[in-house]
Amino acid sequence: MSDRERLKVDTQPLKLRIESEPYAKYLGRKYAVVIDVFDVKLKREYYLIIDPQSLSKPIYELTVTEGSLRDIELWVAKESDDKYSKYEISLA
Repeated sequence: MSDRERLKVDTQPLKLRIESEPYAKYLGRKYAVVIDVFDVKLKREYYLIIDPQSLSKPIYELTVTEGSLRDIELWVAKESDDKYSKYEISLA
């Protein structure tokens, strides 16, 4: 796929539009499952690693309910600044 930068999520909510279905991307030493996203505020394209369970489970549920992830807009943030804190996701 394209050469987008990795999106690093923190506690500040980001409004993202999903631009792809999940796919495998080689990240140096291993493959990871990612989706392409568009930051609505900054108008920039990124990829988001969706391996963490707190991301993959809600994204899978969206796939089941919506049929496709493409063009869905979400708010994404982390619960805290801790490296292993869970992600919070809601429809925009």
